[in-house]
Amino acid sequence: MGRHNNDNVLGTSNNNHGKKCRNCVSPVRDVVHPTRTVVRTTTNEKRIRNIHPTEVINVNRTVIRNENYFPVTERQVNETVVEDFDCGSNVNNPNNCRPRRNFF
Repeated sequence: MGRHNNDNVLGTSNNNHGKKCRNCVSPVRDVVHPTRTVVRTTTNEKRIRNIHPTEVINVNRTVIRNENYFPVTERQVNETVVEDFDCGSNVNNPNNCRPRRNFF
């Protein structure tokens, strides 16, 4: 008697010499899922008395008002600015003007 491997992978088995098996039954495989966790909570009640004391302080306040005044005097100053330009010898062409350096 020959020895046969009955493992069926993707529809082929060794006892069919690599041909697809039409009516073959796949072996049973176990699939283990992750463990489901159930939490049971037991509640015990305790009584805690929270005491919040209050202190009242009466303050007598005096407010001193400092008044500051800033009188303003206004005056006018007239200013004249003189600029010297060297425009060359052609009176009809003002585009050649350049600022003149002071030689003093």
